[in-house]
Amino acid sequence: MNVRQNELRLTVELRQVTDAVECIFHSLLLHRTLGRFQYNDEKTFSIGSIGIKEVNCEQIDMTYVRVNSTELAMCVDEDIRQFKYEVEEATCSGSIPRRTPTVGSPTDSAVPLLSAQIGLQFYTKSKKPNSVIGTAVSWFGGATGATSAGSGLSIDEGTSWEEWKLILDVFRVESIDELQKMRQRVADDIGEKVLDICEHINHNHYTPKMPSRTEIPEVFETRFSDCQPYLFKIRRQAVPKMESKQTFTQAALSRWRDIVAA
Repeated sequence: MNVRQNELRLTVELRQVTDAVECIFHSLLLHRTLGRFQYNDEKTFSIGSIGIKEVNCEQIDMTYVRVNSTELAMCVDEDIRQFKYEVEEATCSGSIPRRTPTVGSPTDSAVPLLSAQIGLQFYTKSKKPNSVIGTAVSWFGGATGATSAGSGLSIDEGTSWEEWKLILDVFRVESIDELQKMRQRVADDIGEKVLDICEHINHNHYTPKMPSRTEIPEVFETRFSDCQPYLFKIRRQAVPKMESKQTFTQAALSRWRDIVAA
């Protein structure tokens, strides 16, 4: 199965990180969430409805619409809060390596802090114990931290079918005037991104087929009482992953395996 990969990029002020990610991710989940399934038999079912809720951003001059599920919102927002904490830790510590934003300054005196990544990954659970995800993991760059269910997809856990990577170029501004400019600028940028999402996500692309009663947990998240999103994970990478250096023993073992394999 080919993984559908999408990349979005935003320039934000440090205080806007939470609002920006919540708006993008909840907009995506609005299109990837269904009501609860009610099965009459193994394959015949009806789907309940979901409500929607309008949310006002605190640091951006905009509102967005999300699924009206407190349980889903709490699940998603917990990871986003942790991501914001990791971003703040990286900006405060001089010893933590970080990516520098490569985009131009959004205001006259904005200070570049870092470029961070966070991704939303949709997947199905694997029926084969030895299945391999392949490109799903490498495209996220070995993101540190994970989501609701662990630290990313393991080789026997599932297969990714859609991925959305959000790159945030984070700056800091000091004046109230510049912050106000950022509130409107970021609102305009996110509005364009949400419109692009709405146009793109409903194209005739692959989505998992509707499951039978016993297959529901392989395709949909069933722990929420009022909705069933497709299985998803959030993968965070506030700072670049550091490659660990091999010890002499590890290098020798690796070389020996190569010789034996040959």
